Amino acid sequence: MDYKAIIFDLDNTLLNYSVSELKSMQKTVEEHGLIHKESFMWDEFWNVYTTINTNYWNDRVKSNYSIYQVLEYSFSDTFKNLNLDSSESKLLADFYWNTFCDACDFEEYAQELLSHLHGKYQLAIISNGIGEAQRRRLSAGGIDHFFDELIISDEVGYWKPDKKIFNEALRRLNIKRTDALFVGDSLLDDYYGALNAGIDFCFYNRLGHTLEKDVSPKYMIENLNMLKAI
Repeated sequence: MDYKAIIFDLDNTLLNYSVSELKSMQKTVEEHGLIHKESFMWDEFWNVYTTINTNYWNDRVKSNYSIYQVLEYSFSDTFKNLNLDSSESKLLADFYWNTFCDACDFEEYAQELLSHLHGKYQLAIISNGIGEAQRRRLSAGGIDHFFDELIISDEVGYWKPDKKIFNEALRRLNIKRTDALFVGDSLLDDYYGALNAGIDFCFYNRLGHTLEKDVSPKYMIENLNMLKAI
C-alpha cells in the first residue's frame, strides 16, 4: 500500500509505559523513605496499588475523576489496605505524576524508526492517555518534533476503540482512511479501533501473543524495525 500517513499508539508501542510506571513508582517510594521501613514490602505494595489504580483508572470517565484524583485515591486506598499512614497520599501522588511525566523509556527501535519515517510520511499519535503526560514524555525523549498531530483522548473526548478518535486524526491530517496505517500493541483498543474506522492496522505483537482465528490484522510485526519492510 502507498500510505500517506503512519499513525501510532504511544504507550507500549513507541514508549514503554510499563517500565516508566515501575521506575517512577520505585523512585517515589524511595524518595519518601517508604522502601526503608521494616513494615514496607515492595511486592505487596505494588500488587495492591496496581489493582486499585486500575479500578480507579477504568472508572475515571464515569466518575469524572481527574488524573490527580485517580492517583491520590489510589495511594490513599493502598496505604489504608496495608495499614500504613495515608496522610501524605497527595504528596506522593504529585511526586509520582511529575516523575512519570518526565520519564521517557523507548520501545526498542522506536527512535530509529521515527527518524527513518520522518519526512517520508505524515506521522501522528492516537493515545488513550492523558495529554499532559503524553506531551511531556514526548518532549523529554526529544521526539515530539516528529509528529504532525497528537490526538489524545482526554483532550478530544473520545477513546479507542471509538472510531471518532480515528476520524479526528484523519480530519486533522486531511487524508482518506485508505491513506493511513495505524500501528499499535492492543487488540482491544487498537485493532478493533482501526477496524471500526476502516483503517489498515499493523499489530505490534511485542509479547508474542497467539491470535484468535477471527483476529486478522493486515500486518503483524514482532519488533518496530520490521515496519520498515512494510
